[in-house]
Amino acid sequence: MSQSNDVICPWCQTEIVWDPEIGPEESCPHCFNELGEYRSINLKVKGTGQHIMFDDEEDEDFGLLDEDAEAMDDYEEGVQSVLDTQEIAPECSSCRSFMLKVGTQPAPAGFQPFIHEVLAKPLVAASFTLDLYTCPSCFKLEQHLSEADRLAMIEQLKGSAKA
Repeated sequence: MSQSNDVICPWCQTEIVWDPEIGPEESCPHCFNELGEYRSINLKVKGTGQHIMFDDEEDEDFGLLDEDAEAMDDYEEGVQSVLDTQEIAPECSSCRSFMLKVGTQPAPAGFQPFIHEVLAKPLVAASFTLDLYTCPSCFKLEQHLSEADRLAMIEQLKGSAKA
C-alpha cells in the first residue's frame, strides 16, 4: 500500500479515501476487488525524460550479463521490425506472443477434400495453401489457411447462405 491516505483502485480506477484511525481498506468499497500487491504493478515515477522503474525490474535480468541483455534487446527489436511489416500476425496459442510468418506450404499430397451435403462441394480446394508461423518466444510452429483460400472459403459459405 502507499504511504498516503488516498489510494486508486487498480481495478475500477476509483479513488479510495480512508480514515487514518481505521487504516487502509483491504478491498475496494466500489468494486469489492482485493487491494494490495496481488496482480498489481507498482511504478516508481521519475522526472520527465527519465526511465520508469518497475518495482521488480531488478529481477528481470535473470542473471544475464550486460552483453547478453543487449543481445536480447537486439533480438526483440528484430522481432518487432519483422512484425511491423506483416499484415497478419496471429497470437501463439501457448504464450500469446505475436507470431512471425516463416513460409508457405502446399496442401499435403493425397489430401481428399470433404464434400458437405449442404454445399455440394468442398470448403477448400484440393490445392489449398497453408501459411506457417513461428512464435519468437516459445518457438511453437502453427499453420493457418492462406489468405486467398480463406477468402475463397468465406465467399463459398456466403453463397450457400443465399441459396
